[in-house]
Amino acid sequence: MAQVVTVYFATNRMPLTDASGGTIIDFGSELGPIDGTAVRFGSAQAKVTATSSNFIPGSLYVASEQLYGPSIWRGSRDIFEKLRQDMQEGGRPTLVVIHGFSNTFKDAIERAATIINFYGLDANVFSFTWPSIGTPLPTPLPYTDYFHDRGTARASGVAIARTMRILYDFIDHLPRRDVCRQPLHLICHSMGNYAFRYAVQALMQVPQGEPREYIQTADAPAADAEDRPFPALVAMPTEAPDPNRLRRTFDQIVLAAADEDEDAFEDIRELRYLPRLRNRVTVYHTQEDWILSTLSSVTKFNGPRLGVNGPENMAMISDKVAAVDVSDAISPKQDFQSHQYYRIFPAVRDDIVAVLTGERQDRIANRDRTDTQRYRLRSPSRPRRKPGPR
Repeated sequence: MAQVVTVYFATNRMPLTDASGGTIIDFGSELGPIDGTAVRFGSAQAKVTATSSNFIPGSLYVASEQLYGPSIWRGSRDIFEKLRQDMQEGGRPTLVVIHGFSNTFKDAIERAATIINFYGLDANVFSFTWPSIGTPLPTPLPYTDYFHDRGTARASGVAIARTMRILYDFIDHLPRRDVCRQPLHLICHSMGNYAFRYAVQALMQVPQGEPREYIQTADAPAADAEDRPFPALVAMPTEAPDPNRLRRTFDQIVLAAADEDEDAFEDIRELRYLPRLRNRVTVYHTQEDWILSTLSSVTKFNGPRLGVNGPENMAMISDKVAAVDVSDAISPKQDFQSHQYYRIFPAVRDDIVAVLTGERQDRIANRDRTDTQRYRLRSPSRPRRKPGPR
């Protein structure tokens, strides 16, 4: 049976308009205004079945942005308020998805809708979709598409960080009665992990202080400015990195098939301080991942990838990070690249859902502990009964 899924989104892609130039009808594969640091918010729908996900024509809604004049409104307020109401009144958490490379805007919406449907979660889904080139080919062109996407992913870190700061501003100015108690979770896939690395770095560099600015324009003298607040999320990273600027945002963070350095959690310039944004981080990986072990690591000279072997040295990183090897739970017959397992294989899905619902790492069924904070999923043909209380 088909299900219609609403996907809320933020994007720093270049808006594409109709012939009149007044209506946004899609978003492209290049960085949007202000070198890709400007962010627009909205929602779209996809029709999802067990075998397909299709963007619904005409479902795109891009929230209005009016930043000047007697009335100031940001599209983020509209979208975050819709999410807040559902999270509070419906008691549903929100899953944030950051896609990997080779995705159009519509691909990103369809992918997010597929994930929430496949996981069977009663939750909202929010996609941050950065500028990426979608291709009809089974494998993206390695020396054009990949390098394009790697550059735009890196440049999108500031936009992701600004989106998070906009969210903080929204939450911090809510009346206490309107604050919901439902969690946010995050899933990053493939190159989306690389983009999020730069978001972490940007968050550590954004100036601190009262997160609001005031606009002074020809029709708004300075004396009236304080009556017209505008979230100061146009602030750009300008200061030395300080991990104390990071704020716990997510309950669970899942990094799947991460196109990121194997030692990223040891490097202060990469993901060392990512655990400060979450309750727990779970890294899914496999040596069978052709995209990472060949396309990224070998042909792009990126070095050993996090999504292949997991973190290089678990003893050197936060004990809030766990690694799960999915090699025995996947089959190249269903995913010849062994790169999309997080949205294809039920065994991997069940493990991720257990993580998202807060089960202890050492209590999740059908995985074996292989080392400190390292686990390996069992083959679906050899299920293991969930262990009893200890």
